[in-house]
Amino acid sequence: MENFRNISNQYRRYKAHVSVLGTTQLHLRNPYIIAWWSAAFPGFGHLLLGKYLRGYILFIWEVVVNVQADINVAMVDSFRLESQVVV
Repeated sequence: MENFRNISNQYRRYKAHVSVLGTTQLHLRNPYIIAWWSAAFPGFGHLLLGKYLRGYILFIWEVVVNVQADINVAMVDSFRLESQVVV
């Protein structure tokens, strides 16, 4: 994607991508918003960028890990001020 030939515009983000087939994809996304969604919910940043397969895989993997590790139960117990150590 060599949209910018000028040296001074070398570090700018691309606003659009025009492929050989003529398909144009606009990339009007703030990178801070994408990073926030990725940190808050793994996979959501990829979904916002249009990378659906990787986004869904990360989202499903997060759910599997949370269920297997009982993270949500631990969070509920900590809100209730109950601490049980299961060995």
